[in-house]
Amino acid sequence: MMRRSMVFGWVCLVVGSGVVSAAERVATKLFPKSTVLYAEIANPPSLLAAVFDHPLRQKIEALEPYKQAIRTDSYRRFLTGRKFVEIQLGMEWREALETLTANGIYAGVDAETEGLAILIHAKDADSLDLFKAKLLELTKLGKNPDQIKQGEYRGIPAYEADKTKFAVVDDWLLITNKSETGQEVLDRLIDGEGDCLADAERFQSALSKRPADATGWAFADLKTLRDAGVAKKLFAGETENPAVELLVGGIFSSLQQSPFATASLRASQAGLGLEFAMPHQTDWVPEERNFYFGPGGTGRAPAVPEAKDTLFTLSTYRDISEMWLRAGDLFNERINDGFAEADANLTTLFAGRDFGEDILGSLTPEISFIATRQDFSDVLPIPAIKLPQFALVLELKEPESMTRELRRTFQSMIGFFNVVGAMEGNPQLELGMDKLADGAELITSVYIPEDDEAESKQANILFNFSPSVGFAKERFVVSSTNRLARELVQAKAPRRANDTVNTDSLLKADVLKTVLTDNREQLISQNMLEDGHTREEAEVAINLMLELVGYFQDASMKLNVADDELGLKMEVRVKD
Repeated sequence: MMRRSMVFGWVCLVVGSGVVSAAERVATKLFPKSTVLYAEIANPPSLLAAVFDHPLRQKIEALEPYKQAIRTDSYRRFLTGRKFVEIQLGMEWREALETLTANGIYAGVDAETEGLAILIHAKDADSLDLFKAKLLELTKLGKNPDQIKQGEYRGIPAYEADKTKFAVVDDWLLITNKSETGQEVLDRLIDGEGDCLADAERFQSALSKRPADATGWAFADLKTLRDAGVAKKLFAGETENPAVELLVGGIFSSLQQSPFATASLRASQAGLGLEFAMPHQTDWVPEERNFYFGPGGTGRAPAVPEAKDTLFTLSTYRDISEMWLRAGDLFNERINDGFAEADANLTTLFAGRDFGEDILGSLTPEISFIATRQDFSDVLPIPAIKLPQFALVLELKEPESMTRELRRTFQSMIGFFNVVGAMEGNPQLELGMDKLADGAELITSVYIPEDDEAESKQANILFNFSPSVGFAKERFVVSSTNRLARELVQAKAPRRANDTVNTDSLLKADVLKTVLTDNREQLISQNMLEDGHTREEAEVAINLMLELVGYFQDASMKLNVADDELGLKMEVRVKD
C-alpha cells in the first residue's frame, strides 16, 4: 500500500514524453498575455538549501519531540516508501528534487481560459526524460496501472490523471487543470512565438522592479481582476470595521486604483522576508481617508522612545480625530450609531468638550505604542500571572491648555474605576502625583492590597497594573504602570529613523521568551487543564515552545510610502 501511494504521489509531480527541438525559452514568454496571476521560484535548489542546510536544522533534530516523531511506525513506513522511489530513480530525494526543479518553478492563471498552468524547468531534457520513464514504470506497479490516460496535441504526447493534465517539451514539464490553458502554453513551447505575458504592459512595469535577490516573486493584474468583478469586497474599498479601517483603510483605497501588485519572498539563513508592493498615488486616496497617509501622503511614523526590556513597539501615522469626524463617510449606519453613542458618553466624561474635535483633535497624528517586560523583583504583592506593561506615547498640539484637562479626566476615570471595582469586590486604586525635572509630571495610581494579600506572590491579576499618565512638554504618556510612565516621560526624544515609513512594528523574541518563562508555571497548569496532559507532558510541551521561541531574533512589519509606491514588508529573523 505504501509503495502504491508513493508511486501515485510521484506521478502527480511529473509525467510526460518526447523531446521536441525548440529555441531557448523564457518562462514569462510561455504564458498567455491574458495571464492575471503569475508566480515564480527561479532557483528552487537555493530555497531547499536555505531550509535543509540551515544551522537550526541540527538544533531541531536534537529536540526530544523530533526524536520521538522519527521513531514512529508511520515515519518508518514513509522512509521505506521514499527509499523505494529513490532506488527506482537512482538518486536520493533531495537530488531528485533539485534535478527536477533546477531551473525554476513557474505558475500562471489565465483570465480567458480561467485555467492554471504550472511549468517546471528541469536541469536538462535527458534528466526529465529519465524521470518520465521511471515514473511511468512505477505507475504500472500500482493497483490501477491504467490510471494514466494518454492523448496527443500537435505531436506532443499528453497525459491525464484525476483531471490533471501533463506534458513534456524538452526540459520543460507542463501541468495544468484545463486543456485550453495547456494548449496555449504548449503552442508557445513548440513555436517559441505568440502574444505572451512578457509583452503585457502592466507586467513589464512590475517586472522592472523585481528585486534581484528575490527567492520567489509574484504578480497580480489588479485592473483586469477588478474589471472582471473578482473579489468585489476586496476592491470595494469598504472595511465596515473601525479597527480594520485604522490598520488597512488606506491600502484598500490604493487597491481600488492600482494597476497591479507584486509580492517578493526572500529566504536565507538569516531569516524570511515577504514584501507586497503596488503603485500608489496620493490622489487615489479619497478625502475621508486622508487620516491614513496624511496631507499629500506625507504622514510618517514617529520614532519610539527607548525603554528597558522592550518586547514590542508599534509606531504609526493615523489622524484618529479625522477618522472619528469622517465616520459617516467610512462606515455603515450600524457602526455610525455606535460612534454617535460613544461620542455622547465621552463628551460627558470630558465635561462637555466634543471628544472627536476637541479631545482627539488636541493630539498630533503621530502615535507610538510600546510594551516591555515587567520586573517584579522588588514589588509586592506579585501577581500569579505576570503581564507585560504597555503604554501609548502621544503628542499634544497645545500642551499648556490640554495638560490640566487631561489630568482632571484621568483622575475622574480612576474614581469611576474605584466605584465599579468596589461593586465587584476588587481592590481600590490610590491616586498620587510626582513632579519631575524640566516641568514633567506624573499622575499615578496603584492598587492597595488587603492585609492578607500584601505579601502574596500569587496575587490577583490586577496587580499587574498601576494606571498612570505623564506629561513632559508636548509628550503625553498613557501607561498601564507608573514605572513605564516614568521611564517614557523621562526618555530622550528619539530621532525618526526612516522618512518613508508610515507604520513600523517590531517584536523581540528574546524578551518574549523571558516573559513566557516568567509565566512558565501558569502555562504548564493551563496546558494540563486544556489538553489533559500530565505535568511531565505539559512541561515537555512548554519547554519545547520556549526552546523554539529562543531560536528567533525578532519579527518586524513596515508600511512604506515612497517613490509612488506602497510597500508592506514583513520579516522574521533567526539567531546566528
